Amino acid sequence: MPDWSPVDLLPGAWFGLLAFLLDRALRRWYDAVPRWVLGAFLLILVPLFAPVLVGGQTLLPLDGLRGEAPFKELLPTDPHGNPLQGDLIQLVTPSLAAVREQIGEGRWPLWNPRVGAGMPLLADPQAQAAAPLVLLGYPLPVWRAAGVTAALRVWFALVFGFLLLRRQGLHRGPALAGAFGFGLGGFLLLWLGWPLANTAALLPFLLYSLVRCDQVGGRRDHLLLALATFSVLAAGHPETIAYALALALAVLLDLVARRPRGSRRALLLGVGLAMTLGAAASAPLLLPTFRYLPQTLRAARLREPQAPLPVSQGDHSLAARLLPVAAPNAYGNSRFLYYWGRRNTNEDASGFAGTAILLLALLALTTRRRLPQEGVMLAATGLALLLLALAAGPVPLRLALIVNFTFAYLGACSLERWRSGEGRPRVLLLVAVALAALLVWAYLAHPAPGDPGRLAILRFGWLRWQLRFLLAATALLLAGRGQRWMPPLVAVLVACELLLAHRPANPPAPKRLLFPVNAAIQFLTDHLGRDRMAALGAAFPPNLPSLYGLSDARIYNPMAPRYYVEVMAPITVRFRGEVPELGPPGDPLYRRLGVRYLLIDPAEACPPRLATAFRDATAAICEIPDPLPRLLRVPGDSHLAIPFQPPSPVPGDFLLGSVYQDGGWRVLADGRRIAPVPDSPFVAAWLPAGTSRVHVLYRPDGFLSGCLLAALAVALGTARWCPPPRKPLE
Repeated sequence: MPDWSPVDLLPGAWFGLLAFLLDRALRRWYDAVPRWVLGAFLLILVPLFAPVLVGGQTLLPLDGLRGEAPFKELLPTDPHGNPLQGDLIQLVTPSLAAVREQIGEGRWPLWNPRVGAGMPLLADPQAQAAAPLVLLGYPLPVWRAAGVTAALRVWFALVFGFLLLRRQGLHRGPALAGAFGFGLGGFLLLWLGWPLANTAALLPFLLYSLVRCDQVGGRRDHLLLALATFSVLAAGHPETIAYALALALAVLLDLVARRPRGSRRALLLGVGLAMTLGAAASAPLLLPTFRYLPQTLRAARLREPQAPLPVSQGDHSLAARLLPVAAPNAYGNSRFLYYWGRRNTNEDASGFAGTAILLLALLALTTRRRLPQEGVMLAATGLALLLLALAAGPVPLRLALIVNFTFAYLGACSLERWRSGEGRPRVLLLVAVALAALLVWAYLAHPAPGDPGRLAILRFGWLRWQLRFLLAATALLLAGRGQRWMPPLVAVLVACELLLAHRPANPPAPKRLLFPVNAAIQFLTDHLGRDRMAALGAAFPPNLPSLYGLSDARIYNPMAPRYYVEVMAPITVRFRGEVPELGPPGDPLYRRLGVRYLLIDPAEACPPRLATAFRDATAAICEIPDPLPRLLRVPGDSHLAIPFQPPSPVPGDFLLGSVYQDGGWRVLADGRRIAPVPDSPFVAAWLPAGTSRVHVLYRPDGFLSGCLLAALAVALGTARWCPPPRKPLE
């Protein structure tokens, strides 16, 4: 594959067109972003995304394919991929590709038949089936769209972060610094390829729409709020969506409290209607998701008390919970495979917004004059940090979204006060010295257990860098107090530090790694047909085969059906995190699940009862004879040895198989609906005697009612906010 061709300019051209259309819409109907600010945003995007927008590379971490069968012979990249991003090719991209495939075929993306025994697709947040920033990348192939979607996420965060702060009364320089603090901050750039980044990118959009409804309150503003609400609810990550909506509610309550009593009701009614219609428009997505959530592995693990992690897996002290927000590399870095903090760099350090922003946010604690909603942000920061300090489970760690955003907001407000000449130099010096002492303690007092020199170059180097940025920010604030030139320079300082910190987190991959097809994979695509395959151990990671059009009996997904995971228990030897690794290849469960081929390491041998169908230096493939089809009609009096067949048969045939039953599958016998077998994890039903035709249809619970709600919301929104047609001139 050639390194570059003119076609590689298409992602950049498509992103440029979308950014231009957004700018034109804002200039015509809302608030304009100054040209020089847009130029600064574009300049920032060059080091982040130029290789993937115009350079022919991809943002997918394909370097992570190396090492296991059937990808043993792939050459490494320079720089190496980020090991934290395995989910992007094992979980997120396969789900996105499944949605794209079904939409391309003119079907609703309701069901994913290529993972496990099948699982809901529309109800899977990882699939992001209705996420607007993902949908905008659909004109391009999935590997090119990854870069466009990532660039759009950062662009939305920067543009609407700037507009929100301008609507709060800040001048351009402080608003630019705040936009950089969030748009280039740890949460968005460390989680850039995950659904979490959708929520982060759209949070300023949602808050800007709220403020517009308060300050202007026209039809277009309420329409914008409805669109923002829909976009956030469709983002694809329930926890961060809940946090974003909670912050929006707090801001709304503050806006209402600041209004005269006589106008509060109008604001509440207008905002409430807009957000309700936006939520109703997302009902086809949300209702199936809510119905399916209780069946998932994630729900089961949240209901069950989690055992505390061993001390060897990380430091769980109060310092380890909070210090990475200020000193992101104090405990090493997961990108370099050595991290001795609480969990990993993405989880612990995603609240980092830059040393200059942190200094300014601390200064916000020392002032008496508050800008609009600054008190809300201070309260949200305190609550989020408290929960981070007390949290025992993984979900509250996503509160780093609120920490990152509120730090950027508070920092911009403090910078606005210093621009106006309100800052106190003595207080600034005291806060700067205290922050410097905190950074020195963070990096020097927390070496790697057992090996104090591990990653010393990274840790001490970052201590020096942060102290330099702290010194530069302090000097600028002292020298430029009351001057208009000072805030833009602070904004440049913020952008430089955050690019230095977070640009390496998303290394691009060359086109030669684009899902290579070797002899082993080609054999499976040629011979598998409608059967399933599986791989043993760490070979051919779960979900990844679906990108080649293969059906994989394994599932790696927190939204995987819990019942199916339990069915797979006899052949699951262990979990790497949430990734299942399968074992005994001779177990009859493989045949019952319709598995025809098992891919194994080339150094291993197939069991005596299985034939070796393929072998080379990359992989070996074992063939299981006569796997059962996914759906099978058998006589009711047969004694087929399948554990899913219920006892006490009635006259007639029995329909059984290995298709997961989430409650949405319907069995029709000669056009009449048949009650499913109760408590069966798979589609199963007794067919009346003499049945000639059997149809199995899928319609997720809540989808039809959700479509009706969405249609009603669109109709009401059109009637409410679209201007009436002009009367013709007589």
